[in-house]
Amino acid sequence: MPTPHHILIVDDDPDILRTNKRFLTPRGYEVDTADTPSEALCLLEENHYACILLDVMLPGMDGYELCEAVRSLTDAPVIFVSCLDSEDDKIKGLISGGDDYMTKPYSLKELATRIFAQIRRASMGSFFLDESSTTVYCQGRGISLSQKEFSLFQLLYTHPQTIYSTLQLYDEIWGEKGDTGTVAVHISRLREKLAPMLPSVGEIVTERGSGYRFEPVRGGQVLP
Repeated sequence: MPTPHHILIVDDDPDILRTNKRFLTPRGYEVDTADTPSEALCLLEENHYACILLDVMLPGMDGYELCEAVRSLTDAPVIFVSCLDSEDDKIKGLISGGDDYMTKPYSLKELATRIFAQIRRASMGSFFLDESSTTVYCQGRGISLSQKEFSLFQLLYTHPQTIYSTLQLYDEIWGEKGDTGTVAVHISRLREKLAPMLPSVGEIVTERGSGYRFEPVRGGQVLP
């Protein structure tokens, strides 16, 4: 089973905290809640969160100030969720370090979708392929591949969910007659080399009798 993404919700309304936690937990999230900025900051010092939801009108410190403090502790995406709906409020939220802004009342389904999108964007932002060095990077770590391995992975990765037969892959990457069994060997090597990072990016799936395809990660979450 995928490890649930850990998220933090900060709001001084206990009903909102309870409702959001009840909705998000069965969708694959581990949810912490805080009703004061001080409690939120304590939790942030103790835990790593994949996404943070902040109300603006909080006791002692407003959400904008809290977001600035949050940014000294983590670069996790922050979604403001507030009854303040003016353009200036939204701009202030983004300037203070927020990544998104939702106004109350809101759809729980939309909330879950926005959380999913922010987590996916954050996790994919540190993943890229360097063609010049045939290296795949993920969260600061680089894994060197052979030219054929890199070309094979690049083709699958850039055409997600497209099934390629072994013959198609051989023709595309090797471009010459030979033993198509080498494709399976290279796929096996790719899976072994990229094992540390593929769970956060996606997986190379074997379609029995058809070939291979790349399935992008869905963050371990149940889409709303």
